[in-house]
Amino acid sequence: MTARLSRVPVLPLVAGGYVMGVVAGAILGGPWVLTLLLGVLLGAIAAVRGGSFALLAVLGLTVLAAAFGHWRIADLDAQPPPPLASMTGPHEVLGVARADAVVEGSMRRVDLDVESVDGAPFEGGIRVSARASEDEVRAGDRVRLIADLEAPPELEAFDYRAYLRDRDIYLVASFPKEWEHLGATDRGWRGVLEDLHRSVVTRIGRALPEPEAALAAGILVGEHGALPDDVDEALRATGTTHLVVVSGQNVALLIALAIAALTAVMSRRAASIAAIALLPAYVVFVGAEPPVIRAGIMAVAVIAAGATGRRTPGWAFLTYAAGVMLVDDPALVRDVSFQLSATATAGITTLAPALRDATLGRWPALSSPGRAALVSVAATATGAALAVLPVQVAAFGVLAPWTVLANVLVAPLYTAMVMAAAIAAAFGGSLPLGEVLALVPAAFIALVEVLARLPGAQVEVSLPLVAGVAFTGGLLVLTARLAGYAREHTPEAVLDGGVTTGIATTTGLAVVAAGLWWGALTPTEDLPRVTVLDVGQGLAVLAEDGDATLLIDTGPLDGAILAALGRAGVSAIDAVVLTHHDLDHTGGLGWLTDRMDVGAVYAEASTTDQYEGAASLDIGDRLDVGRITVEVLAPPVATRSRALASDNDGSLVLMVKVGERRILVTGDIEAAGESWLVASGMDLRADVLVVPHHGSNTSSTAAFIQAVSPAVAVIPVGPNTYGHPHPDVLARYEADETVEVYRTDEDGAVTFRSNGDTLWVSTAR
Repeated sequence: MTARLSRVPVLPLVAGGYVMGVVAGAILGGPWVLTLLLGVLLGAIAAVRGGSFALLAVLGLTVLAAAFGHWRIADLDAQPPPPLASMTGPHEVLGVARADAVVEGSMRRVDLDVESVDGAPFEGGIRVSARASEDEVRAGDRVRLIADLEAPPELEAFDYRAYLRDRDIYLVASFPKEWEHLGATDRGWRGVLEDLHRSVVTRIGRALPEPEAALAAGILVGEHGALPDDVDEALRATGTTHLVVVSGQNVALLIALAIAALTAVMSRRAASIAAIALLPAYVVFVGAEPPVIRAGIMAVAVIAAGATGRRTPGWAFLTYAAGVMLVDDPALVRDVSFQLSATATAGITTLAPALRDATLGRWPALSSPGRAALVSVAATATGAALAVLPVQVAAFGVLAPWTVLANVLVAPLYTAMVMAAAIAAAFGGSLPLGEVLALVPAAFIALVEVLARLPGAQVEVSLPLVAGVAFTGGLLVLTARLAGYAREHTPEAVLDGGVTTGIATTTGLAVVAAGLWWGALTPTEDLPRVTVLDVGQGLAVLAEDGDATLLIDTGPLDGAILAALGRAGVSAIDAVVLTHHDLDHTGGLGWLTDRMDVGAVYAEASTTDQYEGAASLDIGDRLDVGRITVEVLAPPVATRSRALASDNDGSLVLMVKVGERRILVTGDIEAAGESWLVASGMDLRADVLVVPHHGSNTSSTAAFIQAVSPAVAVIPVGPNTYGHPHPDVLARYEADETVEVYRTDEDGAVTFRSNGDTLWVSTAR
């Protein structure tokens, strides 16, 4: 009996029971007694079938743990909302930012831990949405605001209130009447790590072009702020998002490198234990998201087991980590990132080894180190992809039929991408071979985008809970059968470690694949071109001729300019011209100077003091970009106060010329500025008009449109609360059938190429 008891993995089963109890409580609801009764029923069945006392005892502990888990989540759901939830209406709030503000286009979102409301102490959180500003809010900053507090809105397809409640957020506030940034609290060592995180992201951005830099930053340190929407969508469509987030793979690599370095001065066991000290700092450094925390806890358990000489199956470490996290916060069970991370790891620790070993047993010729490494990578990708399928369908209502194929094809690039990202972070802008290093992430992006365009890449589905349970049960049966086959047919040498990582082989194949993709995707056109970039609700116009580049405005604060320039294949800017100071035109400047080489900065004369080292531009000034000329038409500096009605009318107005072809860029000028231009007698005729003020009804007067007589009108616009473009403005342009109207929110970036005589137009969508 004692021997049989020693073979029963007591602690993992009890931890797993607790996890399953929390899951059952979250999905099924009802009283925890139901879970207890079900466990008792299973115990009775085991007893009737002749189960030993030891087995029944372990089963009893597991059932009690499951009932406790069910009770924890049920008790959490039954708790009444805190007093903060009733504080709707106009109030003064003092709070501390939980994390850095998230900027999306012209909007900023920040979650606050409330300290007081109208001077009285309260506990809980609120989510604040406001217009973006240069007043950056970072984690730990204290904020005072006056705003109308409201209950979170009810959405049809998503329980937004429950989503926020699980994050201890009970109220939302939009567009505060007052907003005061009170400064940062003492962030201590956490602040040092967060600053280091930003430094690493900046160095990667200076070493690699976009969007390769954004992908590398995501893989290495979990930073995805500048990842283009189209790449993000391709990752979701192919089910490969988990490959480009910081998780267990990064933690394993960090620990392996630390142990390898420490073994030079101490034993391997001591080095393993010492390496644990790196984990807390690393978790904070990359952002303490659930997948990273889970991986950190698993790493501690793995090292502890190794130091004590215990052979423990991989799934046991997962139950330890999940159990610890759900004991601390049962509501985490509803977090999609936690669900995806846990199920992917379950697939990697159970199905993947069985699939790998069974494959090598069935085809012994694959057991050589190089081939076995590829089999191992493919098995890991397959195990993870199959395990997360039920969660993906339940969370997003989308099935990605090609997800297994996509994971198998792109997973071999992972190690090479981590290496490339680490080298970029180490060398920063001094790296002489940045374009060569970018081949690996470029190949990954290209391959994912190709796979995302396959027929039926995403299928909308709605499956009942029983279907997900049945699918998961099928995977368990498949795992058991594959493991049984492997035990009978796979040589012990392979089962005990015959599979190597094969980093050199994998990296070599990745570089070859990257070279093929690079050669296939690099354009050969050498005509001058001007592109109205898609940066959301903002303006950015890129002029290029050969290696010469000039950027007119830099888009909003959310860094969309990086993704836009990445799509355009631009990694350095010779000159930036800022038409005026509004943040939807200048917000991206900081991103540019941090992440890439920027030459001269020019601005309208009255705003140059706001940009360090900026030079002023006046009427008649010209800038040359290869064969492209940029001439300043307005504003009238000498008579500005009398001629113009608003700050918007002080925008620089630029005529961009390629030979005989003309593109008029107008910033945010309004009716008064347009009237001055028309009355000035200057030749305003242009083939292309970048529509003033994003299509606001304060601009695009009939007289101005007639004076310009454009063949093409481009409206730089994104999601906004201003009503841009105004229906009346659209009607004015569309009234002339000779004018072709494009919008960056619908057509993406709009590019004009010219040899000086002919003008070609193309769009990104």
